[in-house]
Amino acid sequence: MSYISFRVPPFPTFIKGGEAVFSTGKKHFKRTFSVFDLLYVKSGTLFMVENNQKFDVEEGQYIILIPENEHYGYKGCEKETEFYWLHFVLEGACRIVDKMDLDWTKLTVREGTFEEPALFDFYIPQSGQISQRELLEQMLHQLVLIGNEQTPDNSLRQQTLFQELLLQLQKQALQIPSATERVCEDALKYIRENYQKPMKMTDMSGYLHFHPDYITRCVQKTIGINPSQYLNQYRIAQAKRLLATTNDKIAAICKEVGIEDQGYFSKLFKKLEGMSPVEYRRVVLRASSERGEG
Repeated sequence: MSYISFRVPPFPTFIKGGEAVFSTGKKHFKRTFSVFDLLYVKSGTLFMVENNQKFDVEEGQYIILIPENEHYGYKGCEKETEFYWLHFVLEGACRIVDKMDLDWTKLTVREGTFEEPALFDFYIPQSGQISQRELLEQMLHQLVLIGNEQTPDNSLRQQTLFQELLLQLQKQALQIPSATERVCEDALKYIRENYQKPMKMTDMSGYLHFHPDYITRCVQKTIGINPSQYLNQYRIAQAKRLLATTNDKIAAICKEVGIEDQGYFSKLFKKLEGMSPVEYRRVVLRASSERGEG
C-alpha cells in the first residue's frame, strides 16, 4: 500500500465534488488531471488504471488519483456502479511513500508557538477499505449537498467538512476512532437498517444502550447534523434511487422509505433536493434518454 504524504497547515483545498452512476458496461474515460481526484464507490466496482497499475475499487473502497498521472477505466462496470468524486489541490509538495507503521504520537513536526502554528506530517493511504462506511458516506453526502445550496458560506462550509473528511481517512488508517465516533457509527448503521419503519429515539436508545441525548450529541458532533436530519436525508436518498430506477408511484415510494404521509414526503423532498419527486424523476429520465440509456 502507498501513502500520500504532505505537511499541514495549510490543508489541501477542496474544489468540487459530486455523485455519479455508471451503468453496466460503462467505464471511466482516459485523462491526465492537474488536481487530485478522490473516488469512493458506494455500490458496484470501478476498474481503474493509473500509471499502468490496476485498481479494482469495490463497494466501500476509495482511491485517490494523483495529479499529472494518466488514469482511465480498463474495463466496463460489471453492474450499475454508484460513486462519489472529489477534486482537491495541495499548495505544497506531496510524496508517495510505501507502507509503513504509522505512529499517531510521532506525526508532529514542529510544536506551535505564540507566532507560528504547529506543523504536522499527514499520511493518507492512496487506496483502501473504509471501516466506518456510514460515517464517511454521510460526510460525502453532506459535501455534495452543501455544494447545491445557494448560500454565501457554502464554499467555506464545504472546505471545513472536507478537512474533517481527510482527518477521518487518516484516523481510519491509524485505527483510532473515538468513543463519540463509534457511537455515531452505530447510530447511523441502526438508521440505515431500520429507516423503512417508524423510528423513535427511544428505540435507538434501547438498542444502543445509550441515552437519546448522548446519541444525539455524538452524531451532531461527528457529522454536523442530528439523527432525525440524517434519517430524513437517508430516506430521501433511497427515494431518489427508486424514482430513478423504478416506475413505482410516488405514494408507494414514500411508504417504501418509511414515510406514510405523501404530502409530508413531497414537502421534505423539495426542501432537500430543490424540486418535487415528479420533477426529479422527469430530470433523471431526460438525462438517461440523452445518454442513450434504458
